[in-house]
Amino acid sequence: MEPEVLFRKVDVLGEGSTYDERRRRVYWVDIKGRKFHYLSLGASEMRTFQSKGMISSIVPTTGEEMAATVDHGLYLIDESGGHRLLLEVEKDQGATRFNDGKADPFGNYVAGTMDLEERRPIGSLYVISGSTARRILSGLVISNGIAWDTGRRVFYHIDTPRRKVDAYSYDSSMNIEWLGTAVDFRNENGNPDGMTIDADGNLWVAHWGGSRVSVHDPERKRKVDEIVFPAKNITSCVFAGDGLSDLYVTSASSNEPGDMGGSLFVVHTDYEGSRTFRFRVP
Repeated sequence: MEPEVLFRKVDVLGEGSTYDERRRRVYWVDIKGRKFHYLSLGASEMRTFQSKGMISSIVPTTGEEMAATVDHGLYLIDESGGHRLLLEVEKDQGATRFNDGKADPFGNYVAGTMDLEERRPIGSLYVISGSTARRILSGLVISNGIAWDTGRRVFYHIDTPRRKVDAYSYDSSMNIEWLGTAVDFRNENGNPDGMTIDADGNLWVAHWGGSRVSVHDPERKRKVDEIVFPAKNITSCVFAGDGLSDLYVTSASSNEPGDMGGSLFVVHTDYEGSRTFRFRVP
C-alpha cells in the first residue's frame, strides 16, 4: 500500500479526519492554522474555511450542519462556515483545550481535552448529548484517537504520552469499564495519535513522530500491516469513498528536509473501513 499526496503541505497541524458519506466529503482540520477543509470526492475539489479558534475535530450531524470542537467549545458549523455555540467545558481552567473527538454509535459527541503544556494529567474525556457534557475519563495528558467496535461492543481510546491503546466495554449510555491494553506502543516508532477501525475490527493508528500508520488486530494482540509515509508526523486517518476502502491520512509540518508533513494523503487499500457515525443535533 503506497501513499499518494493529494494536497501538498496545506496544514501546520492537520488532524481530525472524518467522512460525511451523505455528501461524499472528507473533512479535516488544521488545529494551529485555525481552519478546516473538505474534499469533495466526486469533484476532487478542496474548500477551506477559517475557524473561530483552535478547531481540533469535526463530525457530520443528523442535520445539515457539521459539529466541531473549537478551543473549549462544541459548535455547529453551517455551509458558509458560520459557528453556533452549543456548550463549553473547562473554560475557566485556562490550561486545557479540546483535542480529538468523534460521534459515537448513539449520536453523542465523544471528545477529549488535553494539557496545553502536554505533560500534566489534567485532561478528560466527555460524552456530549444535546447541550450536556458528562465526564467519563479523567487524568489524561493528551486525549487522542477514538474508535468503536460495535460488533464486540468495545471502545478504544488513546492518551498519547502513555503510548498504548486502551480498550473499554461500553453500554448504550456510553458508560465504560476498562478491559486492558489493546495495543502496546513500546516497540513502535513514534507515539499513537489519531485512529480508525476497519470492518474486521483492526485498529489503524497514526504515528506522531513515526512516519506511518500501523494496523493492529486487538483481539490477537498483533500487528498485521503498516503504511510508511514521507512525513514524520502522521496524525489521523479515516476510510472513505466507494466501498470505504480508501484511507485518507492527515499530517503535521516538520522542519526536516524533504518532509511532506502538512499534506493530505490517500492510500488505496484492500480493506473495508467502518462507517462514520453522526452527531444527533439537539
